Amino acid sequence: MSTYDLLGIGIGPFNLSLAALLDKTKSAKFLFLDDKPEFTWHKELMFKDATMQTSFLKDLVTPVDPTSPYTFLNYLVEKGQFYHFLNTGRKSINRVEFEDYCKWVSKQLGASLKFGCRVQKVVPTSEGYTVYHSQGSHQAKALCVASGPVPNIPECAKPHLGANVFHAKSAQAAKMNLEGKRLVVVGGGQTGVELFRNALKGQWGRPQSVRLLTGRENLRPLDEGPFTNELFTPEFVSEFYQLPQSSKDEFSERLLLASDGNTPEYLQDFYNDLYLERFYFQQMPEAGIYPMRWMTNLVSMESGAYQLKVDNRLQQKEESFSADIVVLATGFRSQIPQFLQDIEPEISKDFMGRPVIGSDYRLQMNSGLSPIYMMNFSRHGHGVADPQTSLMSWRSAVIANKVLGNESYQTSSTESKFVHYHNPIQEPSL
Repeated sequence: MSTYDLLGIGIGPFNLSLAALLDKTKSAKFLFLDDKPEFTWHKELMFKDATMQTSFLKDLVTPVDPTSPYTFLNYLVEKGQFYHFLNTGRKSINRVEFEDYCKWVSKQLGASLKFGCRVQKVVPTSEGYTVYHSQGSHQAKALCVASGPVPNIPECAKPHLGANVFHAKSAQAAKMNLEGKRLVVVGGGQTGVELFRNALKGQWGRPQSVRLLTGRENLRPLDEGPFTNELFTPEFVSEFYQLPQSSKDEFSERLLLASDGNTPEYLQDFYNDLYLERFYFQQMPEAGIYPMRWMTNLVSMESGAYQLKVDNRLQQKEESFSADIVVLATGFRSQIPQFLQDIEPEISKDFMGRPVIGSDYRLQMNSGLSPIYMMNFSRHGHGVADPQTSLMSWRSAVIANKVLGNESYQTSSTESKFVHYHNPIQEPSL
């Protein structure tokens, strides 16, 4: 059995980016595995009006290798869409466009990606790891895990999960029937707002009512200011990584809307929809947005419906909402995958039990095990950009250089030019 220099687990945009960079060098033997039959990306949430929150230039490879054959611009040229795309005047693209671009790249990479392989177990060996999966096994000197986060489910909802209570990132979301039903969406981030808006448009049938509950003060816009976008640079990630963990945690909380807000243009369009429906067309189902609400309990009724117990933190009182279908747009959380259970005792963790990830995205372990690189497991270590696509190509380049053993890609971080979180000037003491 031959040994791969790197075996990737999970084929989403993050590992696809790494595969594209490694393929360009032609100097490493690599393979990526995924249990899906083909490349898909958030297919449950692929609404026609869903857009990316980053520039199309922040694709799989362009920021570190603009001459790559796997750029979004080359995709447009190959598809015969370049000039038509320019005529749209857009800086960002729809999610359906981004997914199609990723599918195009995955087809170019061919045999380097193996779909329909469910990884079951990873066992350390003297030369690296043996990865057991549904179609056999492979040997690798190093791994890169990008298996994705898991849905964050409120405790009170867990006993009720099923056909009528489910997370937004589930199969039920794509096939729900809302005709004549009462829908409650829990969560006021981008996903929750997209679900709310598309339900009002009748995408899943005409509902009786649609309500959105959010713990936030309102439907908050994403902070897209130029100085906020300095947080999504290699320079900031390098500065952030060196901070004490307590400072990182506090800073990340303050930066919530830099990564988890709603696209301002989307909110504006949605408000315009509501305005026209309310004052002119008057064809919309009963609808309402309820800020500062926290779901504290979920109770199933004899009728088959549900009652949500909600804490109104503004008025400091309990409220109840009735629903036939409850969709949990409650985000995601990182979790060490089950297939790493044999290695988990060796993983170094911080005071909150989170895995310690090195500045080069290598999982820190107590023993001298071979490298395991982790993507989207280090928001607590690398900052708000970690789960986003903004810096995925730079992170992939950092890992690719480690795998290749040379600086094939420029990744060194220079000092921030405008915003300094440490003092770059050593002034003499008075």
